[in-house]
Amino acid sequence: MDIFTVALLLSTLRLATPVALIALGETFSERAGIINVGVEGTATLGALVVALISFYTRSPWLALFAALVAGGLAGALHALWCIRWRANHVVSGIGINILVGGLAMFITGAVWGWRGTSPSAPTLNPWIIVIAGFVIICVAQVYLFRTRWGLRLRVVGEKPEAADTAGVNVHLTQYFYTILNGVLCGLAGAFFFNNLGRFTFGMVGGRGFIGIAAMVIGNYSPLGGLGAALLFGFVDALQMRLQAHIPNQFSIMLPYLLTVVVLAAFIRRANVPAALGRHYVKQ
Repeated sequence: MDIFTVALLLSTLRLATPVALIALGETFSERAGIINVGVEGTATLGALVVALISFYTRSPWLALFAALVAGGLAGALHALWCIRWRANHVVSGIGINILVGGLAMFITGAVWGWRGTSPSAPTLNPWIIVIAGFVIICVAQVYLFRTRWGLRLRVVGEKPEAADTAGVNVHLTQYFYTILNGVLCGLAGAFFFNNLGRFTFGMVGGRGFIGIAAMVIGNYSPLGGLGAALLFGFVDALQMRLQAHIPNQFSIMLPYLLTVVVLAAFIRRANVPAALGRHYVKQ
């Protein structure tokens, strides 16, 4: 195996990691019946919090923990809007994206005087998150399809009335997995920061939405989402190496174009949870 191939494979793993983590988080929340298109903003929030905490404490581990908490809080906010106040799931997610976007511009400008960017700060080796992410996804596959807790989750997303009758607290389950989605998106945001070494507005670059697409392509399965994320990561890594040979605009567009094409091919085959996006009212 030559150096080019090894470098391409390593880049594929690295670039696939945040997409796979977001796909996993969305798998959990949508299996519980909650749509969250706010994953883009939640990942951005995770990256911003890592930048702040790492800059002031000089502790990248503390910053990583803070990103998980911030992501969880964003997930909790979305859960409150959708479950307690029965807001439209998509509108709530878009609201989070807008809120975080404005917050990021305000905080970076107020703290560092540079709107949308931060100075460099101490980082972790991003491969720590890569390895942790792959382990989490493998464990999640077993959890979702081989344990009673995973079965309860799947029943909540398919037939919440039946789950309620069986003694499962539907709303508590939805809260838990929507918050877990936020935590995993916060971890993805931490990866973006540790990979670059500073915060830049737009650094997530649509990968939150690609994570949702990866979940659908992977048919709401952790390993399926990982496979779709690896495909995106491979094309993204390949386009970086093709920029010297093809127009830059086309090479940058290539991963997103592929995502749309593959999603169009797989979307009708996806087993969408029957109660997805539906407000459950206990009788």
